[in-house]
Amino acid sequence: MSEIVFGLLGGLALFIFGIKSMSEGLTKMAGKKTQAVMRALTSVPIVGVAVGALVTIVTQSSTLITVMVVGFVNTSMLNLKQAISVIMGANIGTTLTAQLVAFRITDMWVYLAAFGFSAYFISKNKFVKTSGFVAFALGVLLLGMALMSQAMVPLRHNPAFHDLMLYFSDNRVLAMIVGALFTALVQSSTAATGVIVAMTMQDLIPFEAALPLVLGTNIGTTFTAVLASIGGTLSARRAAMAHVLFNAIGVIIFLIFLGQYESLILAISPENDVPRQVANAHTLFSVINTVIFLPFVAQFAAFLERVIPGEDARAETAPIYLDWRMINVPGVAINQAQQELLRMAEFAGQNIRLAVDALLERDAKKITAILTQEDIVNGLEKDIMHYLAKVSQTGMSDDLSIRHTGLLHAANDIERVSDHAENIAELAQAVIDEDIHFSEAAVEEIRAMYDLVTQIYDTAILSLKNNDIRLVPQVKDLESLIDAKEEELRASHITRLKEGNCNPDAGVIFLDLIINMERIGDHSNNISHVPQGKL
Repeated sequence: MSEIVFGLLGGLALFIFGIKSMSEGLTKMAGKKTQAVMRALTSVPIVGVAVGALVTIVTQSSTLITVMVVGFVNTSMLNLKQAISVIMGANIGTTLTAQLVAFRITDMWVYLAAFGFSAYFISKNKFVKTSGFVAFALGVLLLGMALMSQAMVPLRHNPAFHDLMLYFSDNRVLAMIVGALFTALVQSSTAATGVIVAMTMQDLIPFEAALPLVLGTNIGTTFTAVLASIGGTLSARRAAMAHVLFNAIGVIIFLIFLGQYESLILAISPENDVPRQVANAHTLFSVINTVIFLPFVAQFAAFLERVIPGEDARAETAPIYLDWRMINVPGVAINQAQQELLRMAEFAGQNIRLAVDALLERDAKKITAILTQEDIVNGLEKDIMHYLAKVSQTGMSDDLSIRHTGLLHAANDIERVSDHAENIAELAQAVIDEDIHFSEAAVEEIRAMYDLVTQIYDTAILSLKNNDIRLVPQVKDLESLIDAKEEELRASHITRLKEGNCNPDAGVIFLDLIINMERIGDHSNNISHVPQGKL
């Protein structure tokens, strides 16, 4: 029995590792295009379904896509109706892996691993290396499936296991619950379905028992999205609830018509090929469930808003002050650009605070918030730059022209401030991942530097907001203090290293941190010195 258990767990570990690695590699190949596609092409529900399915096939992780969708809704990049349609598509896309393994191609793992390993280590081409990594990951996935299948061979002659499977055949609700709990445990419907397919490959489980287990995986897979929505906005929680209700209601419908569903699967699948029947059942559930719900996406969204009532206090990701009709009225247009720039500056300022807090408090949620807001800052900078470029084509007075130039420079500096905050967030992630701890003295020094940095940034933005050149000397003095503080902290850090009072890994993070904070001071100084002019 220990050989069976450890063989199954080892195979499952390789299977899940293969899924995660494939997801990582395919996501790298797609770059940030998947996010752009999701945001741009989901306005029509049927298109949202197609995008959700396609992106899930590309990334090989419905969990990743669902969590990403919850994040997009959390920051208003997707509305609830768009999120629902993408989630529907993700449910369809995630069934591809089960279809692949059901064709009994596990023996191919040797060739995929050999090819992938060779391509990854020999080629210098980035695309070829990533493709090799994906092929190797697929080989590991298939090896895991083969090991799971092989480990369960002795169960063929185990009367207790046979009795359990017969019990599941007769008690399908219980089988569904078991499938849901197992999926929630491994946090992957693909992995859970893979185990079920592996069991059918050894004739350990009849189709009558496998069917409700597969239905249960569709409920268990919603657990991760629920976790991702905790602490998020109302819309994020509604998106997670949409995933839960969509799958749970679908499972209830299919349980009611289980006899007809079973007959349909047997009719479209090869006879006596239970793995293919299970894979088809997994795919058909998602497709039919989507067909049922798709015409009622708007009503479903409205229902969720009634079930989880309230209003979100959330940030708009698109510009809210830029009015393209005002471009030919440069005085008004530049004032609007300044308002949008100040809004962008608020996001960047929040990122500074979130980044340092995340590092000192070891708070991963704040890192996620920074990355989301960094995308907003980058988008606003492009919109402001484009808007000001159009305004520059109109006739402006000398004062407006000076102010126009100043806003262009300020937009670039504010975006760079947010970039440095993102760098600090990456350092915070390293602190969390590598379990790095700072000495009490280092923490106090970080806080002292942080106080100066937030002070100079806030003063610079106030100068920009009020067009107040009287604050420029104050900003300049703060920059000098920050420069001196950086030299002082660098010297004290070297002293701690020599005395053995500092972890070298913490020391590297510390130096990078104060460098990024010092550069935020430089950009803040630039912001206060932009050409002023009169509005």
